[in-house]
Amino acid sequence: MDSAARTYSEFNYNRHMEELHRLHKGAFEYAIAAGPHKWSRVHCPQRRYRLMTTNVAECINSCLKFARQLPMMTLAEFIRNMLQKWFHDRHAAARSMRHQLTDAAHLVILKRVEKCNYMTVNPVDWNIFSVKLKGNQWTVNLHLKTCTCNKFQMGHFPCSHALAAARERNLDYTSLCADYYKRETLIDAYSVPIMPVGHPSSWVVPSDIASRVVLNPKSKRQSGRPMEGRHASSSERTTTQSCRRCGQSGHNSRRCSNPPMVNEGPSISVPDEYRRKCSICHSIGHNKQTCPEKDSTVE
Repeated sequence: MDSAARTYSEFNYNRHMEELHRLHKGAFEYAIAAGPHKWSRVHCPQRRYRLMTTNVAECINSCLKFARQLPMMTLAEFIRNMLQKWFHDRHAAARSMRHQLTDAAHLVILKRVEKCNYMTVNPVDWNIFSVKLKGNQWTVNLHLKTCTCNKFQMGHFPCSHALAAARERNLDYTSLCADYYKRETLIDAYSVPIMPVGHPSSWVVPSDIASRVVLNPKSKRQSGRPMEGRHASSSERTTTQSCRRCGQSGHNSRRCSNPPMVNEGPSISVPDEYRRKCSICHSIGHNKQTCPEKDSTVE
């Protein structure tokens, strides 16, 4: 399923889905009913820019785990201050980058350039090239920014075959990248600062807004303590805590009131030369604090 979702080729997608159908027919039908355009890279109608998932909501929820208990105005100020710090730090990090591309995109380019040393490039015309490697062949069009491997046009980022063709023409690889991967785009994304709002006494509130009376929502609070965490989805693995003392789940050894667990396995006998001995009488089974000859030795 993961291979079918991440592949750039329609042929590989069909091959992985056929394998999924043989392994689990129910999972295959569920994936098809959900819509391949929602989870498959090769069927996505929008630009993905090499991204498969976005966890912005999960990130915000984890940051507000403890702030949710604050009053509404305090929570709003907490969110504003958090975003203010995020925008400042990311804007400063973007300005400190030394390349035309972002640091993450530049590292991907370096890894793909290493593969170009083993490729054979044959020009077809000024913009079209045939790239070969280990019996495989791809066709690159630098003008249309396409490659038969589909990585170039789907990710809007040059694949290793396109980089090999660009090196043949002595072309700057940054011209083949979308603006999304460039340093200036990242700087512009965080260029607008999140400004402080000041003390409420200094706010200028219009009269029609100040005259409004906002009542509490008509809702009844459920009994019991509010849940701080979230419900795990069916795909997440849940871990159960077990006690080291009694072996049961639901508590730890500090809160355990059950009798200790008896090891019914085969006992392991330790030779006497490896067991700890008393430093006074050199016997096994006690130490010098509980030695029966301690008093006589002192006398």
